[in-house]
Amino acid sequence: MTLEQTRAAMAYEHLQDVTAKDDRTVYGSMAQKLPALIRAAGLCQALYFVKSRPKDVLKTLLLHLGKQLHRVDAGIEDMDSLCERVRKADLAQYIWLTREALAAASWYGRLARSEWGVLPGDDDTKR
Repeated sequence: MTLEQTRAAMAYEHLQDVTAKDDRTVYGSMAQKLPALIRAAGLCQALYFVKSRPKDVLKTLLLHLGKQLHRVDAGIEDMDSLCERVRKADLAQYIWLTREALAAASWYGRLARSEWGVLPGDDDTKR
């Protein structure tokens, strides 16, 4: 399997964990916004922004992203260790983690759109 196939397979498996329709809408919408958020604000700020949202399913999205990155960085075990690892990373590691996170996050967005039909503006994460 190629690296992209591995990312896609893991993302597809993770999407199966999200079963409630409302959760799928929130999760899928944020997954599609996440790559742009990472590019605009930086990985650390983007992760903490998603972590600060009140919907629990968004914490699941971070957990899933953490599992993707755990594949290549064994120090990442959960959402909190993901945020800590990114926050404390040196420049080279931060850039590398950002690239990996962008590549993985894009699969969650693609699959949410194709499998669930969720569009980026379909949610209301302020509730």
